[in-house]
Amino acid sequence: MIDPTTKRIHHKLVDVLSPPMFALSLLFLGMIAALIVLWVDVPRLERISTDLQVTNSMATSVGQGLVYGCILIWPLFWFDFVVARLLCPPEHRRWRDGILACLIPPLRMGARNPEMDLRIWMPTWAWCEVDDDLRKRLGKAFGGPMIIIALMILPILLVEFTMQERIANTYWLRALLHVGTGTIWFAFAFEFIVMYSVADKKIAYCKDHWIDLVIILLPLVSFLRSLRAVRAMRLAKLAKVQQLSRMGRVYRLRGLAVKAFRALLLFEIVYRLTGITPEKRLVRLQSLLEENQAEADDIREQIKSLEAIIAQQNSDAEPN
Repeated sequence: MIDPTTKRIHHKLVDVLSPPMFALSLLFLGMIAALIVLWVDVPRLERISTDLQVTNSMATSVGQGLVYGCILIWPLFWFDFVVARLLCPPEHRRWRDGILACLIPPLRMGARNPEMDLRIWMPTWAWCEVDDDLRKRLGKAFGGPMIIIALMILPILLVEFTMQERIANTYWLRALLHVGTGTIWFAFAFEFIVMYSVADKKIAYCKDHWIDLVIILLPLVSFLRSLRAVRAMRLAKLAKVQQLSRMGRVYRLRGLAVKAFRALLLFEIVYRLTGITPEKRLVRLQSLLEENQAEADDIREQIKSLEAIIAQQNSDAEPN
């Protein structure tokens, strides 16, 4: 049993660590978004002109710096994990969640803290109870901004299809397009991580929001292939022809991933715009009620069966 003084010290330490760890998780996610832009989005334009090839080379170098930055701050998540395990009583330790947050640092944003009765820390809201009220507040907070973020893909597509020559000759326009793409991915990833963290049924949440999940994962798959491409570039002097062939395959896959990413974003816009009407919400709630009612009926049947078994056992046990 932990004495009150020690518990207060633990709570104080958790209070101190939670805001910077949330910020570090957000920074880590932002660095991944920047890497996706630098190693996936920028190379798509490299063949338009020689200047863009130079830009791509610079993007690769900056991307390597961001990778080193991620590696440098990664141990801080393990430090936070160790401190949390030492502070928390053995019976309340959540090893799986802690290890997941260490392996995938952005998940630390929505981590539930056993020291705070499994509440989570949110900016401006501080410690929040994970319940339906919090889920509604988060849904309302994300609703409008995420529709605006999703709609950003429309001007990006319009500019890329109608102004290719100007894009090739205008640095600030290319930069604006890249920032827009990175912002869209970052926003979708941030929303998904937070909402996934507060969901009661996480697998069901992933099934219901599979489009969001694919939007997040598609660029990541292409990004991981880009890591292999960077490694291949270092071996260019040893096998130039093989390296060029490998880079060509990677760039073609990048193009496919980006096209699929943008097609899904267009689908997501329609889904979000049509999914927030009162009629759609009513249908969804009615469906949810039917599912819960069926589950409740099944539980009642099981209770009746158990009561009958217990009554029969008591009857058999009574002396004649």
